[in-house]
Amino acid sequence: MIADEQLGREADRIHRALFGRAAPADLQRQYVSAMRDAPVVGAFPPLDRLMEAGVDLEALELALRRRQPRNALTQRFQVLCYLGEVQPANYGRFVTERRRFLAGALTLGWHVVRSLFKLVKGRWLLRIHDLR
Repeated sequence: MIADEQLGREADRIHRALFGRAAPADLQRQYVSAMRDAPVVGAFPPLDRLMEAGVDLEALELALRRRQPRNALTQRFQVLCYLGEVQPANYGRFVTERRRFLAGALTLGWHVVRSLFKLVKGRWLLRIHDLR
């Protein structure tokens, strides 16, 4: 079983990958509680090591999700995203209150390019960290 302290660090690291800043303490507590009780598919053994090495978890998760949709890292990202989307500080990341067609189209284009880059990087990370 994973220690609560380790799950808290995991929550912070994943939150940083998704939202670009540290996870609030209440979100970390919710994540720890959810992960303690959740039927997560298998363990992802080297997650501690990968976090210590500063690996781009977002890129790794994307590559793993393409290869195996139900994996432990993707489930962890989903749990944290579900918890994070209800945080007031993340409201603007999920809701746009005014029409901004051009900005929206440019943002979408940017994220397509970014996702392709992350996928290539994630596949490379899978190879160099031997995570097949």
